[in-house]
Amino acid sequence: MTNGHAGTIEQDIDIVDVEKIFNDDEMHLLSVKGEWSEEEMLSQEGIFFLKDVAQKLQVHSSEFKKEARALEKMGKNPWEVMGIRKTWTHWQVRMKKFAPYYRAHRLPKIQTVEKHWDGNTLLSQKGRFYLTDVCERIPFSTHQIRYQVRRCRNPKEEYGVWKDDQYKAYLVDMEKFARWMKRIWVHGDFNTGRLD
Repeated sequence: MTNGHAGTIEQDIDIVDVEKIFNDDEMHLLSVKGEWSEEEMLSQEGIFFLKDVAQKLQVHSSEFKKEARALEKMGKNPWEVMGIRKTWTHWQVRMKKFAPYYRAHRLPKIQTVEKHWDGNTLLSQKGRFYLTDVCERIPFSTHQIRYQVRRCRNPKEEYGVWKDDQYKAYLVDMEKFARWMKRIWVHGDFNTGRLD
């Protein structure tokens, strides 16, 4: 017996009784397209790999992972709150949840140190960087820089380096940091800004 459709009444009843495991926007794994702008990507519906989304946003994927873990520690579900979770070995993004969360909680972007940059090229950039990444391109260790930061009255202004509470890491404002590097390396001024 049919009800005028291609299937039987029994088949139609089965479709109605199907348990909904995936939400409509969760049924497709999509790729981030190179030609998309940040906003175009954020307006898509589907599931994406976090590494691709983070790369498009020019944000370290570790920042999102830290946030997701912090939500879990507070007893919240990061998939529902921010649209991010780890599935087996990959972190995924549910864009419908992630986009509004990202727009509302967007932190200043941390730039990536490009592999082909040397120290001089890095110092000519603008933006914020992780101190650990910066020290891979200059003749100072993170330990040396952090020590100087602790000995300075206002390291964020004087050196362009500070311990950021939101990122829980030392960050570098490259324009200020480059001026400090020039002052100490070219001019030999190793004492400006220190407490002693």
